[in-house]
Amino acid sequence: MPDGRITKRTPARDAAIRRRRRGVLVVIGGLIVLVALVYAFRPGDSGSAAEQSLTSQSAIDRAAEKAAKGALEGAKAADAVEQRLWSIGQFANKVPAGDGVNSGTGAGNSVALTFDDGPGQQTWDVLALLKRYRMHATFFVIGQNIANNPGALAAIVADGHVVGDHTWSHASLPSLNAAGLKTEIGDTQAAIQKETGHNLTIMRPPFGDFTEKTNEWVRSRGMMPILWTIDSNDWALHDSRTIANNILNSPALKPGAIILLHDGTMNRQVTVNALPMILDGLVARGLRSVTVPELLRMGPPSIARPGDYKLSDYAKATN
Repeated sequence: MPDGRITKRTPARDAAIRRRRRGVLVVIGGLIVLVALVYAFRPGDSGSAAEQSLTSQSAIDRAAEKAAKGALEGAKAADAVEQRLWSIGQFANKVPAGDGVNSGTGAGNSVALTFDDGPGQQTWDVLALLKRYRMHATFFVIGQNIANNPGALAAIVADGHVVGDHTWSHASLPSLNAAGLKTEIGDTQAAIQKETGHNLTIMRPPFGDFTEKTNEWVRSRGMMPILWTIDSNDWALHDSRTIANNILNSPALKPGAIILLHDGTMNRQVTVNALPMILDGLVARGLRSVTVPELLRMGPPSIARPGDYKLSDYAKATN
């Protein structure tokens, strides 16, 4: 126990106390460093702090690589599904090489609205109306119109519609030689595929002009010639009600029908004005519009043979 005596503080004594305190702190600091080193290099440990950092970074890299691989596989799968939407399927592939198609199967409740001669100013209105009614269509476009309507094909594809070849300048196929067919059909096919990223599977002969020879050429390019079941005659009319009635009152309006309309080359506002009536009429009849490839995948199509459609004056003038 303390004996009650008070030790006198002197400068020398204070200095000694400070030295002892610094010594204790140094010892404590050394012990801390020693413990840290022992912990870092203990048996079974993953290594130094630097090594642990590298290990951690490697794990992050592996996770990122795995995520990127998964995203790539997902993108490929989505692209495969989307590309399948453009496939004409096994039934259409049984159509003889010199023939085409004028309607799909009569089963179900599907028809196919098709729009020729675009893209054009009214293409955007057509897309808006189709989206409102949640229906899909097929756009047979003219090659020389693509550059004049930037973004139109991308918008068509983004909305789930399909694009087909309608030649570069709306030329009558029987009037063309092999070089002409390559320019009119081949150049348009390449331009559409570049814009959409899809391989074309369908082509519509302008004026409905085709022969066995032109069909065989189209088929050699991997496309099916597509004609129509119902002509709305919108290209010659100025009354929207008449255009709608030409479709809705047609005895051919039944499942499988392919319906001809236009959205480009000239002002097609009359067609746009008729479209709500047409879509309402389809809904009232329990019908829905799908793309031509989807229609062809549903069952065996009806075949369009040379001679079934009368050649236009454009074809006759050059034969």
